[in-house]
This record gives sequence, structure tokens and C-alpha cells, in this order.
Amino acid sequence: MENTAAHTGMNKLLLVTALLLICIGVPIIYTASAHFAVSKGFPAEYYLQKHLIKVVGGLVLMFIFARLVDYGHWSWLGRVTFVVGVVLTIAALVAGHGVKGANRWIYGIQPSEIMKLGMLICICGKLSQAGDNIKSVACTLVQPGIFFGIAALLLILQPNYSMIVMLSFVVGCVMVTAGVNLKYLAMTACAVAPLGLVMLLLTGHSSKRIHAFFAEEGEMVASNWQGDHALQALGNGGFSGTGFGMGVQKLGYLPEAHKDVIYAVAGEEFGFIGTFVLLFLYAILFAQGFNIARQSSTRFGKYMAAAFTYSLFFNFLVHVCVCVGLFPMTGQPLPFITFGGTNLIYSCVVVGILLNISRPNTGKMIKEPYMSGASLESSAYRNVDFTRSGV
Repeated sequence: MENTAAHTGMNKLLLVTALLLICIGVPIIYTASAHFAVSKGFPAEYYLQKHLIKVVGGLVLMFIFARLVDYGHWSWLGRVTFVVGVVLTIAALVAGHGVKGANRWIYGIQPSEIMKLGMLICICGKLSQAGDNIKSVACTLVQPGIFFGIAALLLILQPNYSMIVMLSFVVGCVMVTAGVNLKYLAMTACAVAPLGLVMLLLTGHSSKRIHAFFAEEGEMVASNWQGDHALQALGNGGFSGTGFGMGVQKLGYLPEAHKDVIYAVAGEEFGFIGTFVLLFLYAILFAQGFNIARQSSTRFGKYMAAAFTYSLFFNFLVHVCVCVGLFPMTGQPLPFITFGGTNLIYSCVVVGILLNISRPNTGKMIKEPYMSGASLESSAYRNVDFTRSGV
């Protein structure tokens, strides 16, 4: 039976949900950053104004990639994006300014977000072109491993271990979705995971944060200062919150509250009701992303939609779990809401691509090798190039 979703047009629920999250983020950014801006000698609206500029840029890019650029072009745009991201990340390591012991920024840009976008697209492209070779060593380990290995090496040099861990889960989930050989994948994970754990435990700031997370109450307070006060902020919020602008923890107790722990600020001022609304909107966002992946007319679209949804989900999961005390402190943003710029742009771009994948009649230029066992009537396997498989 033909997929009736192909006639419904762009996924408007995803669009509305993303726009709502962006709009909700604007007042939260203001209330979370006003005191910090004043303490630095800036007007109270300083960070809000910078955030609004990036919101406009993100919305423009979302429109372009949703309406004007067919997602099929990302088969080559992804490679260009990855190369640009790698070059800029190297430039940040060499000439960028360090913040809290990490060289992640250059000219106000965090190029690892660009590299992440390109890496995920390149891996999805390789998986979609594998056909019946999907379970081979080359398709399971070598081809995805090249892109992931380059990205991981540069992230280690920054260092940005939390992003490496998240990307590992994202890439692993996409590869499972694509049907790679789980034996090879599990063997690689078992070999690499202990090395990663050793690096986390022996390296500077990450080691302090992990030890602080597992320390007895009252020990190593400085290393888990933000985590303790994020929990206090959520506790202060109660059911309905202290009211907009009335939060206390942002007044110097949560350093840069508009970044790493903005969910806690929302919880203090809007309470359980506000955080429940946020969680509900994110649930809709992720559900629609996976729905787009399921209904995609190509494997490339399916894997990209899944990869982007997983990446937004893991960013959300880590940020919220840090604020509620389930994970050690990291610098991972809350998609669409955290101040920062590059991650907001990334989130808008991937939503734009997701919207394009959801549109009817996109991706027709993509030709993929036949995969045995797939139904020829399935919407995910319409664009099949039989000549490439010798059929």
C-alpha cells in the first residue's frame, strides 16, 4: 500500500514544536543571563540581544534547508561540511582562545558542531550506499570509523570528552538502525570503552567532575558547585515556580546559568509545570523526528533523520540529567534554549533537513543499491538502483 503520509506535506507538528521551543528559550535566556551581564559591566539585555541575532540566523537556515535545498544534495554537501568543520576545529586548536582549559572556539564559533553535522551525514551516506554489504567489516567498522576517528581525535585534543561520548552513542544507534553487523560493533565497543574510561578518570577537569559526582556529601564542593545549586534551583521551583525573573540561584550561585544549567533556571522560575511543558515539547520533537525517519522514501533520508533525532535527544538527555544530579557536570547545551549560538544553529539546520525529508517528492535524485529482504513497496526503498546490484 502506498504511504499516505507522502501526500500530507511537510511535518508541521515538528516545525511548530521547534518554533515553540525557540520562543520559550528567549525569555529564559533573558532571565538567566541578565544578572551575569550586569556583573560583567554589560546591559541586562546584552546576552539576549546576541541570542536573538543567532535565532534569526538559525531560522533563516532552517527555512533554506527545509524549502530550498533538497536533502539529496547533502550526499556531497555533507562531505564539504565535514572538511570545513575539521579545518575550523584544527584552527581553533591552533589559534583559538581557550576557555576553562579547552580550545573549542574561534571567532565565537564552536566548529566541532559543524564537524559533527558533516560527520553524521557522511556516515549516513556510507551506510545508505552499502546495500547487501551492510554487515561487512568495511561497512560496519572501516568506513564509519574513518569519519568518527578523525572527529574523535580532534575532540580529544580540545578536549571535549562529553561530546565524544554522545557521538559514540549517536553513531552506534544509527548503525544499529542501518542493520550493521552487531558482533563487530560490540567487539569494537568493548575494546574502546575501557580506554575511554581511563582517559576520563585520568584527565584534568573531567576527573575532578567525576570524583566530585561520586564524593560524599560535603566533599569537593567546588568541583560540583553547579550541580549542587542546579538541584537547589529545581527544588526552589516547587510546583508552580518562583515566578519569571524571581529565581535566586542565577544570582551568582550558578555561574553562566544561561549556558550549562539553563534547565535548572527554568525549573526554579516556572516550577514543575514549566519543566513538564518543556519535556512534553521535546517528546513531541523526538517522536516526529523518528516518525520522519520511518516514513522516509530513501535509506539516506531514514538514516539522516534518525541520526539528527538521536543527536538532539542525547544533548537533551545529558543536559537534563546533569541538572537533576544523575550525570556529572558537562558543558552540553539544551537544544533550542541554551545560549551559545553554534549549537542553536546546528539544531535549526537539522530541523530544516528533517522538514525537507518529510516533504513529498524530495530525495528523488538519490539512487541506492538494492538491499535483499526489503519490500519493494516499502516507502524506505523506492529509490533503488537495480543496475548497481546486477539485477
